[in-house]
Amino acid sequence: MRRANRTVLSVAIMGLLVACTSSGSSTPITAPSNSVPSPSTTVPSSGSPTSLVPTTAATARRLAGQPMTDCTIQSEAPVTATAPAVCGILDVPEDPAKPSGRTIGLRVAVIPAQSDAPEADAFFALAGGPGRAGTAFFGWLPGVFAGIHATCDMVLIDQRGTGGSNPVVLPPMPDTTGLSPAEVDARLKKWSDDWLASSDADPRQYTSSVAADDLDAVRQDLGYPLIDLYGPSYGATLAQYYIRQHPDHVRAAIMDGGTPLDVHVFERMAANSQAALELLFDRCAADAACDAALPGVSSEWSELAAGLAAGIDTGLTDPNTGQPMVATLDDVAPGLHQALLDPATTSRLPLAVHLGHEGQWAQVVEVLPESTSVGGDWLAMGEIIMCSEAWAQFDPAVVGQVGQGSYLLSTQLADAEARAQRCKALPHGIVPADDAAPVVTELPILWLSGDGDPQDPPANLTSIPRSNRMPASW
Repeated sequence: MRRANRTVLSVAIMGLLVACTSSGSSTPITAPSNSVPSPSTTVPSSGSPTSLVPTTAATARRLAGQPMTDCTIQSEAPVTATAPAVCGILDVPEDPAKPSGRTIGLRVAVIPAQSDAPEADAFFALAGGPGRAGTAFFGWLPGVFAGIHATCDMVLIDQRGTGGSNPVVLPPMPDTTGLSPAEVDARLKKWSDDWLASSDADPRQYTSSVAADDLDAVRQDLGYPLIDLYGPSYGATLAQYYIRQHPDHVRAAIMDGGTPLDVHVFERMAANSQAALELLFDRCAADAACDAALPGVSSEWSELAAGLAAGIDTGLTDPNTGQPMVATLDDVAPGLHQALLDPATTSRLPLAVHLGHEGQWAQVVEVLPESTSVGGDWLAMGEIIMCSEAWAQFDPAVVGQVGQGSYLLSTQLADAEARAQRCKALPHGIVPADDAAPVVTELPILWLSGDGDPQDPPANLTSIPRSNRMPASW
């Protein structure tokens, strides 16, 4: 549902990445059906075929003058998969303006091409988030892009501030319940100041533009003259920074579920999520089986949403408090948005809406189990990026204007206001003078966007064909 005409997209990707496929190969390159594979995608697991294991000659890679060592790339979500690789550490200055100052180590992994004579170019995959570590996310990569893996090294990097690349962790937020705005500001300022005083890192340096220079340092050290970029979600954002800063080292790029840098994705999210929900209901009505089983589900949602706005007694008991559970739209909206991100849960949403409309809340929980969101530490790099970079602008006034009529509006307004409070307390990250400018390039870029995507739909890409700034994009 999120990707139309996968065969056409696969052919397009093959054309983009011809340098990373052997000239005589007939192995098709299969585009992922999402920003990452859905659970139904065939991906190598821990029992992967031995054909995925690189030969000794293929693994002879050096980083920072040292042989890279055997390691295994894993992924737990969206599917469990592993891939054999070689790993190493490249030290880079924390502050690029102080090359002789403090350094941080970047964890780098290379999934060697299966060929003993790989192409000179490499395939760099950039993790989403911001906050995901590339070496802990892309275990599925060689299985999905098997044609590329045949003759092209795949390179993964834990972006500075994540995974094995000096993760800088924020402490828990202080309780600000019942405080005046001035008191909230003061408490958050102390929270930030105390953290900075206890940290041995300079969080201002953990932004996308600095990370893009890190990518180029890795490229240069590994000896690749050109690279191809693959970026799902925020990975597409980082890929655009790299293209803007190092265009001469890029051959082609795939932006999978990404948005151009000059489009404020967070400010559009409420409207985009509402559009995705309405599209789902339209598709159910147009499908004979769905319409027969769940007639009028769109109207049922309108009635259910009105009830949730006032609060609905679900008949369930809160296991933590022992009190009756009352569902509100603010309670339901985040889970609904999360469900729209995954085709497996999107397909069950019409049934969940019908059950909620009929008051069968226990069955709703069974149909839509709790999301398996990524947990772990609260990484500072994500907050610094979202507080400092123009693409992440999240103005509550704009959210309220653009998101009128969206079920997600109240949630997004609260998120925007909470972020604004945090950002006043946190240090501003290092960004380039042209941070708000669109990327202008003649490089071939393939944008993959599903019309049911509640965050990065095709509506976010409309400025590309109307301008000449990316003439080779499609």
